[in-house]
Amino acid sequence: MKEEQKNSIKIELDEISSENVGEVEPIKVEETDRLEYTPEEERALLRKIDLHVLPLMCAIFFAQYLDKQSLTYAAVFGLKTDLKMAGHDFSWCTTIFYLGQLGASFLFTYLMTVIPRVPLTGACVVVWSVCCMCLAAPNTKQGFWVGRLFLGAFEAVVQPACVLITSYWYRKREQPMRAAVWISMNALAQIFGSFLMYGIGKTNSGKLEDWRVMFLACGGISLVAGLFFYFLVPISPSAAWFLSEREKQIAMGRIHEESDRSAINKFDLGQFKECLNFDWLFYSSFFFGFLVTVTSGPIIFQSLILAGFGYDKYETMEYGSPAGAIQLLFVWIGVLAVKFFPKERSVICACLVTVPLTGTIMVLALKKSSGWWVIVGSWLGSVITCLVTIMISLIASNVRGNTKKSLCSNAFYVGYCLAAIIYPQWWLGTYRGGLIVTVIMWVILVILLVLYRFKAIRENKKKDSVEFETEQKVTKDDDFTDKQNVHHRYVY
Repeated sequence: MKEEQKNSIKIELDEISSENVGEVEPIKVEETDRLEYTPEEERALLRKIDLHVLPLMCAIFFAQYLDKQSLTYAAVFGLKTDLKMAGHDFSWCTTIFYLGQLGASFLFTYLMTVIPRVPLTGACVVVWSVCCMCLAAPNTKQGFWVGRLFLGAFEAVVQPACVLITSYWYRKREQPMRAAVWISMNALAQIFGSFLMYGIGKTNSGKLEDWRVMFLACGGISLVAGLFFYFLVPISPSAAWFLSEREKQIAMGRIHEESDRSAINKFDLGQFKECLNFDWLFYSSFFFGFLVTVTSGPIIFQSLILAGFGYDKYETMEYGSPAGAIQLLFVWIGVLAVKFFPKERSVICACLVTVPLTGTIMVLALKKSSGWWVIVGSWLGSVITCLVTIMISLIASNVRGNTKKSLCSNAFYVGYCLAAIIYPQWWLGTYRGGLIVTVIMWVILVILLVLYRFKAIRENKKKDSVEFETEQKVTKDDDFTDKQNVHHRYVY
């Protein structure tokens, strides 16, 4: 049947723009799984999903990053002095936070395969909002560290959950754009957080210190986001309260067409073993998470870096806030680049690395008297979110199998947490050591991206030769991994 008349069951290479998608052999699906619908019906359905699901994923991602950024703002506004922090004490605030995330991520890796992900995520957001507000209470650095540990533990669920939720609401070619939208909340939270802290510092005349008010405000925002997410986001497309029965069938059929399954609650031991058996997607997910995070010192410590160059606390907030706008700009530069060059995501990602690499070198090389060049360098050095967007889209697009997808998403996050535990310990004094290590890690990431691209091309060639010899039928009840499905093609 012609495409402009009806949409038949098929699998397509994951790209942002359907006009640029390469030709791929249709998957052979049993006749009983066929569902016909018009392109107009699919577009109307997609608008509904974008209106009801995407904004709430954005809300919890915004809340998470705002909580993370609040620490560096609080440090500039008296946290370190009030809690008598010296030496490595402040670095431990970040390290302990990610120790909590790392430990909890292993638990959530399993829980997200046996418990519906949406209510689990919403509940965790509510609990972490309470933990964030409790950070306003401690009078000792030890008490503050305990609060950071619990905050990190409950925030561990959000990023892997957003990747998985995106993958069972959207087609592969639709995922990068949606991932870019909710990841953009990092940049918006950075801008908002700077002005929120600035406003609190200028207007707070109460007995509570400015940094304590900041944590209460961030916790309140997270609480509202968590409650809305818990009650309004459906467990799966088949349970969507905003869809008709016909639309539910189309929503489920869209995902099944691409040899994928929507959310299922089952842990597959075979897929677990496949990941551990030197699966290239599993281990590259881990190293992507590690390398893109171990280089994030320039953004996390940006306020302290600017303060170290002689700017006062209000100037630090003012001059630091545009970094979020620069982040947002490059997120969408990356998205548009992938749209125009859909088969070169790894190359685009490697090119984008040059932006933070340049900024880091500028901050490392410039003197205090360099003025605005230091500020511009700090802005460029914090351009990281655009890389995360592309990496997460590669994981969501390339990994198949419910359990394997969960494991790879969490492998990225384990690498992320491990890096975040390590890197604060070399960001001390003038931060020169941290900047040098950051430059080295950016170079290693470029090498990994090149290797990833060649591996994906090689695996696709192997599948091309096997496909001619194998006729494989896939139904909606199958839970094949990317290795098992001979029709699956990797994007790079």
